[in-house]
Amino acid sequence: MKKPLLTVVMPTYNGEKYIRAAIDSVLNQTFENFELLIINDGSADDTIEIISSYKDERIRLIDLEKNKGIAYCRNLGLREALGEFLAWTDCDDLNISTRFEKQLYFLQNNPDFGGCGTWLSRFKADKTYYVTKAYENPETIKAALLFKPASIPNATAMLRLSEIKKHDLKYDENLQISEDYDFIFRCSKYLKFSNIQEVLYMYRDSETSIMKKYEDQDLNTFNILKEVYKKTLATLDLFPSEKELRIHHEICSRKIFSQFSEYEACYYWLENLKIANDLKREYDIKIFNHIITEQFFFLSKKASSFGLKTLFFFIQKSLKNKWIINPKNYSKLAVRCALKYNKFEFKLT
Repeated sequence: MKKPLLTVVMPTYNGEKYIRAAIDSVLNQTFENFELLIINDGSADDTIEIISSYKDERIRLIDLEKNKGIAYCRNLGLREALGEFLAWTDCDDLNISTRFEKQLYFLQNNPDFGGCGTWLSRFKADKTYYVTKAYENPETIKAALLFKPASIPNATAMLRLSEIKKHDLKYDENLQISEDYDFIFRCSKYLKFSNIQEVLYMYRDSETSIMKKYEDQDLNTFNILKEVYKKTLATLDLFPSEKELRIHHEICSRKIFSQFSEYEACYYWLENLKIANDLKREYDIKIFNHIITEQFFFLSKKASSFGLKTLFFFIQKSLKNKWIINPKNYSKLAVRCALKYNKFEFKLT
């Protein structure tokens, strides 16, 4: 096999249920000059047998005897990759057939960019229930990473390996979750990123996902994520207290507010972030204010159960800060507040 232009890295641990579909979605890509590097992280099921049943010379297997964790596997993938570019894919997800072709076209025609992602659809039992639409503008992505790991969905990321190695960028193996958020944030300090504005990746909401194990463990999740928050907030010369880190976590989560005071506290923290950026100008002022405005709307959705009190607060503070209200978002929030809606996703029944 000739040297591949692209290395596709697929870490797997006990992935027997979905790995065949995941592998097929890689092998059936319109772009073909790649190696598929599968890292088996000490699986105890039939994962190895399924991988071994493939005879495609593009597949290269690294079989770890003991489970080392996802961050270790990602770093191993960075070290072992033979390609000029690297793409991630998870062992229970699916790739649209043109994914590699379109991401490579972008990176080869934009040599000043260190990586790019795509939109992704989230599905369960073959039914799409949500589409994550990530930003295209690199400055917007950089600012949004203060709040949103999915500003560059890690599973969709394709990286220019020469830039990753130049800046010695690695995954933090001390993080049990959000190692991808931490990695992309640190990459963003050196590299420009964009996202292709179409769904090229399908994320399976499965019982085997790492985040599934943590979704009901908010304290554990916070204790891990706060270490990433500290790094992101340090870019604004902010060194938050434990209480402020908890407030920042509330801003970033989809958890519905149980008290109006929680909503207010999050708003005032947003104001502090705006002031900090106005002083330091770490992020483009106009772009940062747009991100803050979006986060305020996001917060207000989580407070719609408090009714018109939330709507009036949202309008008053938006006007005070000259945050431009998207008419569509205003209408959505008005309906939610009128109904005192107490769920994040809005569905009429």
